[in-house]
Amino acid sequence: MRWTPLATAVLAALACVLAPAVAAAAPDKTPPVTICDAPAGWQSASFVVRFSATDAESGVAAIWAAIDDGPVQQVGGPAGGSLEIAAPADHSFEGTHTLRYYAIDAAGNAESAQTVQLRIDTTPPVVTTKGAAGYMARAVTLSYRVRDQLSPTVRRLGLVVTDDAGATVATVSLGSAVTGEWRRARWTSAVADAFHFAVTASDEAGNAATSAAADVDVKYLARLAIGHSVRHRPLTVTRFGAGDRRVLILGGVHGDEFGAPVAAQLVKYLLAHPRALPPRTRVDVLACANPDGYASHTRGNARNVDLNRNLPTRNWRHQLSSQNDPGAGGLTGGSAPGSEPETKALLALLRDRFDIVVSLHSRGGIIDCSGPGARAVGRRMSALCGLPLGKLWYDPYITGSLGRFVPERYGVPIITVELRSPGLSAGMRAALLEAAR
Repeated sequence: MRWTPLATAVLAALACVLAPAVAAAAPDKTPPVTICDAPAGWQSASFVVRFSATDAESGVAAIWAAIDDGPVQQVGGPAGGSLEIAAPADHSFEGTHTLRYYAIDAAGNAESAQTVQLRIDTTPPVVTTKGAAGYMARAVTLSYRVRDQLSPTVRRLGLVVTDDAGATVATVSLGSAVTGEWRRARWTSAVADAFHFAVTASDEAGNAATSAAADVDVKYLARLAIGHSVRHRPLTVTRFGAGDRRVLILGGVHGDEFGAPVAAQLVKYLLAHPRALPPRTRVDVLACANPDGYASHTRGNARNVDLNRNLPTRNWRHQLSSQNDPGAGGLTGGSAPGSEPETKALLALLRDRFDIVVSLHSRGGIIDCSGPGARAVGRRMSALCGLPLGKLWYDPYITGSLGRFVPERYGVPIITVELRSPGLSAGMRAALLEAAR
């Protein structure tokens, strides 16, 4: 049979007409594709997950889903579907859950199950704070910790400082933080007073909690210039705290002894550990009463006056006994009682009426107690630092000393500590603070 041009054209036209019918008869072997809008991150309330599926051939028949190892249930059809995820207040569904989902088309093709993580957290974090103490005009460290079993971090951390009346004094934004770790914030008060602070934190699900208020004791702190030396070096007192009990700790009367470095170490310790300061007590520390002698490493001041023989006692002498102190030759008690600028500054300070004075000297290795009640304090100090109570062998020859002046003029105890070391040991630190109690 020969194909004419007309026959060829007719067959071509029939092929075009029949082709769609042949194609429609071909089987659908392609599974549908499903997407869902499950939220990322932790959720604190019930929410709805929505599904939509597409299939270009036979069309979507149904969408199925299951949570963890639970039963598979139909959650939608050709138009999509949804599944409500519960977050009960009894916290029974907290944690990370796996949502499995897939669709089946009209031809029976099922797509491979897809998975997404659902995170439920309905429990607020636990916020803990620690009480703190510090000094006015210096940053106080406020410590806090946020714990949460599910959220690895917390956000929207905020700190509020209030006064005793509950009024807000300061607010501090703390950003975000890793849970479980103790963290610190810094706050500075211009006044000495009792304060409180609390921290509020939200976990990643938005659950918020506020800590109980912790006390913040801001103590008084001042540096006072009380005078100067012969060579115009300043005499500076560091005043810690406030209260009815007043204590003076004095170092560096003799420039070649250990009193100045030990007193300076005590100042540094009290600045770093304000809680060590006894309550309702003011402690004044004059770390170096003889800055000229300390600079030249000499016992006397720049005029060769032994400042601990220059006090206006009844036994003051210009000419010191040859047995006054071994190795202290060439010094005098001054041109008159209280003649030296360093002594004048100390006498002015003593008019503030201290309850006890502690004077730091060295090398004798004893605690010398003078004045009413001094021995009782000295015994407690001795038990802490290990130095015995005693007197220097040349004590009868000492004139114009602070150890005689304080009980004689003010009727209060004075403890003279003869140090053995230029380092402030833990025992000596405890002894000095015991004297302040």
